[in-house]
Amino acid sequence: MRVHIVHGPKDARLNVTVAYDAIAADYDAQVRGDDWMRRALHAHYARVFRAGQRVLDVGCGTGIDAVALARQGTHVLGVDGSAVMIAQLQAKIVAERLDDWVEARVVRIQELPSLRNDRFDGIISAFASLNSLPDLTDFATEAARLVRPGGRMVLHMLNRFSLWEWLGYASRGNWPAARSVGQAHKRAFVIGGEAVQHSVYFAEEAYRRFFARDFARRAAYGLGALRPPHTVRRIPKSIIFTLERLDVRLGGWPLLKDAGRFFVLDLERRTTYP
Repeated sequence: MRVHIVHGPKDARLNVTVAYDAIAADYDAQVRGDDWMRRALHAHYARVFRAGQRVLDVGCGTGIDAVALARQGTHVLGVDGSAVMIAQLQAKIVAERLDDWVEARVVRIQELPSLRNDRFDGIISAFASLNSLPDLTDFATEAARLVRPGGRMVLHMLNRFSLWEWLGYASRGNWPAARSVGQAHKRAFVIGGEAVQHSVYFAEEAYRRFFARDFARRAAYGLGALRPPHTVRRIPKSIIFTLERLDVRLGGWPLLKDAGRFFVLDLERRTTYP
């Protein structure tokens, strides 16, 4: 996705729905540069979820992940606050004849309590949907209610620190900006012409603050610490491919887990509290 970082107090006044409505038509093309990361996520989903299970995709966007899960025989309810994004997913459902596998609803993350009669074998949320929340307290409460004991939740979120962002500033000699990378708890990005505030965490911080009571951590790793963003164009493709393979394999290492552009938390719903 093409985003621009902005700073200043006005960034707190946002319209997330308008932002994502604006980019829905070409969203899939915008995020294509991170297809390698999607493949890693989809491989993780394939290891975690079984055919016949039912999974909730929170902040599903145009349904890239929901469709991938459906293709492996998983039933998916995709929810998103953007009606235009949901329309894109509904078109995919029709085109791929996935009516029996994917349901799409316009539901904001803050409106998950409206799914009071639903239960799921798992939840996924990818590419910073959850970062748009002021914090994860209410989401964690609803997730614990929605996921059956023993079910899994795989969250893919923006990391607070990015090694490649730091390298970008350092390469230009902008050391004050480099030193500030990873310090802010809130950041705003321009999406579809709207400044959208994001809360950013480290993986362990997010787990302990919001999920540890109801979920056991099964895995935590970074994505994008070694493999450069697609906007970095001077590195030969052969080197990028090698860095990509290393990134996926080594993202759980202590120095890499907190250095990627994103992190993944794989959580299991507890059957009893610790």
